[in-house]
Amino acid sequence: MRVLAADDDDALARVLGRHLERWGYEATIAQSGMEAWRILKREDAPRIVILDWDMPGLSGLEVCRLFRSTPHGADAYVLMLTGRAEKEDLVQALEAGADDFLSKPFHPRELQLRLAKGIRDSARASSVPGRLERDPPPSGSTLGGKYRLEKKIGEGGMGSVWLGVHLSLGINVAIKFMAPDLAETPDYSSFEREARAAAQLRNEHTVRVYDHGIALDGLPYLVMEYLAGESLTAWVDRQSPLSPVALGSLVEQTASALAEAHDRGLVHGDVKPDNILMVEDADQPHGFTVKLIDFGLARPCRVRVHLPAESASIIHGPAVTGSEEARSVVAGTPLYMSPECLTSGAAPGPLLDLWGLAVTAFFAITGGTLPFEGETLSELYRRICVEPLPKASEVCPGVPPGFDAWFARACARDPEARFKSAGELAAALSAACHDAQGAPSGISPVAIRVTLRAEPPDAPRPRGLAPTEPELDLPLAAAVPPRA
Repeated sequence: MRVLAADDDDALARVLGRHLERWGYEATIAQSGMEAWRILKREDAPRIVILDWDMPGLSGLEVCRLFRSTPHGADAYVLMLTGRAEKEDLVQALEAGADDFLSKPFHPRELQLRLAKGIRDSARASSVPGRLERDPPPSGSTLGGKYRLEKKIGEGGMGSVWLGVHLSLGINVAIKFMAPDLAETPDYSSFEREARAAAQLRNEHTVRVYDHGIALDGLPYLVMEYLAGESLTAWVDRQSPLSPVALGSLVEQTASALAEAHDRGLVHGDVKPDNILMVEDADQPHGFTVKLIDFGLARPCRVRVHLPAESASIIHGPAVTGSEEARSVVAGTPLYMSPECLTSGAAPGPLLDLWGLAVTAFFAITGGTLPFEGETLSELYRRICVEPLPKASEVCPGVPPGFDAWFARACARDPEARFKSAGELAAALSAACHDAQGAPSGISPVAIRVTLRAEPPDAPRPRGLAPTEPELDLPLAAAVPPRA
């Protein structure tokens, strides 16, 4: 996409050009108002324009007025750069037809975000046939001047994930784009802040974030380490339930990642099987290493639901009764959300992450069954907030009772009754995964018929084994762990 940057300061013009090209734009530079107007009066003029306020010959305001008078300039995006900061100056720029106003000195990142927003806004308001692409760039294209997109490797409600190559380092990276519908009105400052915080996480069970940015069509993206693995959802579907001891390892590793994030004041907000990556690792006891993904981009989506009045009274209390229908707005993935976040709109905090991890554990140990499900959101709310908590041992034989007790505390309706930290939650599950004798509780006793034949009196026998009669059948308890 072409961008005209007009500024009579030669050094600043060169800097603008370098930034624009690094962000993936095709930069056209003008160093006077007259030069800018000669470019803009042509029908093939750039539709994104950056104008310095004060330039020789024609000022930026005059160029803007002339450009707006042309048929092709009506739907363009014009950003004014100036050292002026008075409200009267802003009014004057808007009256001249400018779309936005950026005071010098400015941060390059702020300029990049303004341009991305301007592209989206001008595309929505444009009457020119065609539309702005709302999808990531095609395979083979370059992103941010540093990454080449190879192919799409995953897609979900929050966005799509692509395999990319860092052009200068030659290493593979994973690039995740925010879904177009979620990027319509994003809080860019919040997104950038969360992405920077995520990049500071160093835990071995957190997928590393290397970079972030805004694509030309306005889609935010994160650049992360590339790992050959699959989601916990796919892992469970392929390998069936995790044994309790394997589950303990999964929760311990995930909790380790959450603990570091919580210590830094960062909340994931969307802990679920789809956001837990299982990487096969033969050096680990259970054959996998856990990586928690989507810090910084796993931003809870907002879901508007309509609840019948009777359901609303059960969930929200009598304050909303008396209406034919109650409306509720919830943030997050409802299947993994705690009662307080569903019913009172509580801000996401560490306890939401712990609730999501407990629900994920139930899913993993039962082979894909969620503890709270419903055909409607109203029914789901009732099960999360009102009905007795389910027991995994009733869903999947072989689940130890200790897990049921752990889950009852992890998902207690009263937040004060729950585990207070990720470490506490993981330690309690580890204890629940072993029986009173210290043997893994994932071991299932089964009857095995063993035939012992009479041996000569002088035949060696294992220590402690008494002489036997021929063809004596004994039922023994054999330790047969379920599939991990």
